[in-house]
Amino acid sequence: MGFKEYMQGSEGPPNDLIKVLPFILIILIIFGWANYFIFLISSRSLDHHNLKQLYILVLTLGLFSMPVGFFISHSKKTHLSFLIWTGYIWMGLFNFLFFFSLIEFILFILLPHNFSFWVIIASFSIGIWSLYHGLSAPLLNIHKLKSEKLQGLKLVQISDLHIGMLHLNERWLSKIIDRINNLNPDIIAITGDLVEGDFNRISPQLNVLKNLTISSKKYYITGNHEYIHGAGTWETKLEELGFTTLHNQNEIISFNQSKLLIAGVPDRMIGRFIKNKESLPDVALQNTQLVDYKILLAHQPSSVFDLKIETCDLILSGHTHGGQIFPFHFFVRSLHPVIVGFKTINNILVFAHQGTGLWGPPMRWFSRGEIVLIEWD
Repeated sequence: MGFKEYMQGSEGPPNDLIKVLPFILIILIIFGWANYFIFLISSRSLDHHNLKQLYILVLTLGLFSMPVGFFISHSKKTHLSFLIWTGYIWMGLFNFLFFFSLIEFILFILLPHNFSFWVIIASFSIGIWSLYHGLSAPLLNIHKLKSEKLQGLKLVQISDLHIGMLHLNERWLSKIIDRINNLNPDIIAITGDLVEGDFNRISPQLNVLKNLTISSKKYYITGNHEYIHGAGTWETKLEELGFTTLHNQNEIISFNQSKLLIAGVPDRMIGRFIKNKESLPDVALQNTQLVDYKILLAHQPSSVFDLKIETCDLILSGHTHGGQIFPFHFFVRSLHPVIVGFKTINNILVFAHQGTGLWGPPMRWFSRGEIVLIEWD
């Protein structure tokens, strides 16, 4: 079954920002109270009246920069992109300010003192540091796996590129492609959240994917963000660019004298966006041929728990971004069995990619963007 048939009749979510206004208002109220908490805790040692007034102004502008940036990011006003950057950067700074304010609150209870200004210094210092890492080129991380049958096989995984988000554009993607081509892999896998935005605006930026090495087998599965921005057309676009899209399907390829099964599933959230569609790893892995190794491509590492009948040797996933910005690692870890690297779950080796791009604040703290090369020896 092809993907035009698979997605036939599916509809993307309505592009009506007015419907999210109540949600934005609730978020503003919550963040407003959080900002008030930040101000009370972190400004305690600010004695100068003018400095306090300036701090209130910065917190207020930061608070409203987030919804303003959100709405502009969904418009065609590209000349106001600096406001999008401002909103997302403040989102990251807010994370640090709130986190360190909580620490200061606890410290003050345990040991009363009058030096709270460290919260502001630490937040903005780490904000700059994490912004540097967020905007830096992804690292190349090489992992070695043992398999006599697949000895010499090279697979490159990229994930969560979020093309269309801030600086993650066609030029950035071209640099990623050049680095992948230099690795000369046998297999290239994109494990979801490839895009961030409207199909008509973002899809032309994907055309550079056709420059990926022709000799490689190329596979693609969707993440949740493809459905957030409208499903159905991304799969067709990737097939036009030379990729095989695997949705509850598999393909068997030969390597030397061995048989390798590559299976893939759509994101686990597909049913929330498209009626009567599911992520079915058991179906994806069904096969009557004798194979030497099975790999499942699944955007979320939690897909390992959806396997009830079939099994595989390796699951390649993304979605977690490696936590992206501490302390979100704890929240992500509560939802997924692994947020970075390898972990054996139910006798299956599960790998969670940190993301080649990022989402939200262009920042990383205790995580790094990555291009992953897996080699079997």
